[in-house]
Amino acid sequence: MHRYLLAILTTALLSQPLLAGNRPAPVEVMLETTLGPIVMSIDVASAPLAGNYLLGYIDAGRYDGATLYRSAALDGAAAPQLIQGGMLAGALTQSGAVDPADYGVTELLPVWETTSESGRQHRRGTVSLARDLLATGSVIPELVICLRDTPAMDEHGRQIPDSRGYPAIGSVVSGMAVVEQVTQQPLDGATAIPFLAGQILSAPITITRAYRLRTDPYP
Repeated sequence: MHRYLLAILTTALLSQPLLAGNRPAPVEVMLETTLGPIVMSIDVASAPLAGNYLLGYIDAGRYDGATLYRSAALDGAAAPQLIQGGMLAGALTQSGAVDPADYGVTELLPVWETTSESGRQHRRGTVSLARDLLATGSVIPELVICLRDTPAMDEHGRQIPDSRGYPAIGSVVSGMAVVEQVTQQPLDGATAIPFLAGQILSAPITITRAYRLRTDPYP
């Protein structure tokens, strides 16, 4: 694991308040968006690698000005299944090789907690992370929020790019109505990635600010 990523995870782990038994308390994160607020609870006890990976980017302010730019259904049904967002919206229209560092993504996460290891599954309101940028198979700091059960994202749910699935790192505490509004936006946004055609918002929703709601120990 790269030194920079290790430093992010170490700092984030040391900053977590503890519950009884030295179990890290969930971290509540606010996403202030142009559609309204979304509050997420990140389960750093069950998913410390993936959860603190995302928190490192949020603590560094890299989600300020990011966007929610995708609405999709992995199972082909008409009802939206997930939204996605983060720092990489600009890469969707880039031709040629993509360098994640150009968009503020300095580290990928090659190892994370599978849903079997964390005990979390992808249900309505689950917060997860995307992966497989540049065909590396690694997790990237792009948020995914489920609107309904999405078993394809669980371990062994699909074979693309492998059977490890995606890291379920928490859940939405409040703001699912805002998540629903994201799915109601026009989806004719440009993309150079063929399978994303019809899934990209014409006008991505801006995350004006992202930050921890609580940093003090829970009672």
